[in-house]
Amino acid sequence: MKKLVKGRVAVELFCGAGGLGLGLHQAGFSTLLANDSDENCCASYKLNFPHTKVICGDIHDIDFCEVAKGLGVDAIDLLAGGPPCQGFSTVGSKNEQDPRNSLFYEYLRVVSQLRPNYLLFENVSGFKRLYEGRAFATLVSELQELGYEYVYAVLNASDFGLPQHRLRTIVIAWKSGLSPVAMPAPTHGSEAGLFGMLPKLCVIDAISDLPPLSAGDSCQEYMTPPQNTYQIEMRGCETILTEHSSANYGEKMLEILSLIPPGGSVDDLPERLRPKNYFKNTYARLRPNEPSPTITRNFGTPSSSRCIHPFQNRALSTREGARLQSFPDYYKFVGGKGSKNLQIGNAVPPILGRVVGESIMASLSSDICTPPNHLQGKNDLVVS
Repeated sequence: MKKLVKGRVAVELFCGAGGLGLGLHQAGFSTLLANDSDENCCASYKLNFPHTKVICGDIHDIDFCEVAKGLGVDAIDLLAGGPPCQGFSTVGSKNEQDPRNSLFYEYLRVVSQLRPNYLLFENVSGFKRLYEGRAFATLVSELQELGYEYVYAVLNASDFGLPQHRLRTIVIAWKSGLSPVAMPAPTHGSEAGLFGMLPKLCVIDAISDLPPLSAGDSCQEYMTPPQNTYQIEMRGCETILTEHSSANYGEKMLEILSLIPPGGSVDDLPERLRPKNYFKNTYARLRPNEPSPTITRNFGTPSSSRCIHPFQNRALSTREGARLQSFPDYYKFVGGKGSKNLQIGNAVPPILGRVVGESIMASLSSDICTPPNHLQGKNDLVVS
């Protein structure tokens, strides 16, 4: 007897804690199967998506076709995911022989096994340029050989209501003959009202209802009712605040934090307190009335890239990082604080997953069977 699956069926690779998965769920997809190799990520995914089969293990060892058949599903509407970006990242090593790059080819293997109707590939903003364009060229040529057409864009999540600048390369592909996908149009801009856009959300829009914390402090009560639509969406029905705590800093760190002015950075510190080698955004305070810069797994560490609270002498709490990534307050994370911050910092923001998912869903629901002639052969669209 086949398992009853409601909605459009999706499979997610490199699922992490489920940021992309949550966005796709909000867009109307039902994730049948998800895979990651990190135990805490998989535990978080299972906790938040109890009806999804989560396989925690090496993707090389999984026959996804057999797993899907075992679940009673013959056709996959959407395959989504992006290989971990370390091998391709614009920050750090760009070693083309990095064994993690084999995960890129595993994504293509699963495409060839499952032959989904649509697929979503996401990666770092500079993906198209890396290795003189060879990685991007390999991806699209392999997809075309498998019978897919594609469109790609570099999207900034702040253009869609995220209180954070976060650029990601998005590649969407579909089987030839199916309805093409249009990349989502920005809904938020720096100039309110321009082309009907809403104003971009800022750091303070995301966290102003959360109570202040001193070093080594924690709080489980919200400071105020929701102050805006974003906070209403993030709060939902939650009445108890979770994951809002601060590290217990030593005297030197407390002195450093006290000397960082609004919007300031390591350059504002006296020489005696500066590290010997540092980046310009080290020990930097967030600007409250702007979207945050891209947060990383280290957003809870003051010496990381611009992650000190706009007004308080501490780095962001786990809850504040989750807010900047658009994880709602009901979303739960498994593991220690370092692991939770990693899961949040490495995630695709649910907001971005939702708007891209909605664009794919619109094509899935369309009656058009073939792409218009003016779209054929014109695959590149860059929005940043």
